[in-house]
Amino acid sequence: MKKLTLIFLLCIFSTNQSFAREKKPAAAPKALATVENILPPKQMAPKQVMMDSFSDIVEDLLPAVVNISATQEVESGSGNSADQILLGELPKTPLFDEFRKQLENQFRGGGTKKQKISSIGSGFVISKDGYVVTNNHVIDDANEITVSLNDGSKHKARIIGIDRKTDLALLKINSGKELKFARFGDSAKARIGDWVIVVGNPYGLGGSVSVGIVSARGRDINNGQNDDFIQTDAAINKGNSGGPMFNMKGEVIGISTAIFSPSGGNVGIGFATPSSTASQVIKQLKERGEVMRGWIGVSIQDVSDEIAEAMKMEKTTGAFVVDTTKNGPAEKAGILPTDVILKFADQEITEMKILPKTVASYPIGESAKIVIWRHGKEKILKIKVEKMNNDFSTKTKNQILEKQQNIKPVGQILGLGLAEMKSKVKKDKTELNIEGLLVVEISPKSEAAEKGLMIGDIIISANQTNVKSIDDLKNIIEEAEKTTKKLFLFIQRGDGHFATVLGM
Repeated sequence: MKKLTLIFLLCIFSTNQSFAREKKPAAAPKALATVENILPPKQMAPKQVMMDSFSDIVEDLLPAVVNISATQEVESGSGNSADQILLGELPKTPLFDEFRKQLENQFRGGGTKKQKISSIGSGFVISKDGYVVTNNHVIDDANEITVSLNDGSKHKARIIGIDRKTDLALLKINSGKELKFARFGDSAKARIGDWVIVVGNPYGLGGSVSVGIVSARGRDINNGQNDDFIQTDAAINKGNSGGPMFNMKGEVIGISTAIFSPSGGNVGIGFATPSSTASQVIKQLKERGEVMRGWIGVSIQDVSDEIAEAMKMEKTTGAFVVDTTKNGPAEKAGILPTDVILKFADQEITEMKILPKTVASYPIGESAKIVIWRHGKEKILKIKVEKMNNDFSTKTKNQILEKQQNIKPVGQILGLGLAEMKSKVKKDKTELNIEGLLVVEISPKSEAAEKGLMIGDIIISANQTNVKSIDDLKNIIEEAEKTTKKLFLFIQRGDGHFATVLGM
């Protein structure tokens, strides 16, 4: 309240002063006050961004935006049915106990039967012959899809293709007439602070328009491969999914996909898939019915400051290789776990997330030069990119701890009780030999415990050198004490791997 009052008083003060100046005769002619006079030197005046109305542009956009209704069949009486969801939402109080029992008896008496449930969302037409873009989660597992146009007509739609990695889907309707459609713009040109217009079907209310700005770009919301969302404060709610985000030229620069909300409603943080990603995916879906991506068979993570220091890297950059796929392109090319990929096909990998995008867009079947960091220096390899299998899984069935029981440590190093071990695990339908040092004891006051090491972890390598015995580890530590005084450990835990650094 004090702040508002202060602003108001300052406005009055300025006004009174101007009145006072008008009453006093000027002693000598002075230059008129202009924006250039008032602002400090070399500071530009803010550009005009306000407008009277968005109605003219919205009027042209609305015919291209559609509402989508998807119907799925589920079995009532099952754990996933709408009946069970209803029961779960009833308050667990004595007041509702009798009502709950009646519903349970009613549901059991009906037996298992098919029940239709519907989901709603948004989309937009991208061609005059009826191709429609939406989110995959809007029409996922649908038995029937209905597209409602802006003129009120409804049309059955068929799926041309879906891409779960980017949550996009392409549909086709036959309306019997040429349709007004929207065009993709270049989301790379969108700047923070630009106006955007979001059109969709929130809560099934029908065509609804909201306006906001680009709040941020390149947002990672932990949504798999797509980590380059546009953030906006334009109102996006349930039902907006799949709807377009327009720039002021009337071009689609994003597709409404997700919201951040503790309550489930709009709080001014919405996310859209950028058109730079969507347009390429939709093009492939239209041409092939699927999206083909490049793949080299590596699991990667960011390079931390500790890892960079332990590996004698001048700066924190690249993608740290956690694992490679058996007989995959990376393994064939000679890439090893604990290598750091610095460059792929002349593209600098300044951070981990750049690598999957670069590889995915690389021509399948062609070879690329790849630069890695290993043992304190760069090494150049050649790798052939293969097609990504969307159903590919790198899960490993962990059988090590099942076979290793009551093992006693044969050595104590850096607060770790270690035992030499050999074991076999199944991975990618093949049997692999695992050699390393098994952690069987750990001091709770050690740095290893602070860094999260646990009993059952397996040390595969230290400072990028495989360890098969206690003596191997001791020799590596002796060498490290002469240089970095850091021990860079590569650990296997269950189905995965990770790296950590310990001081001497």
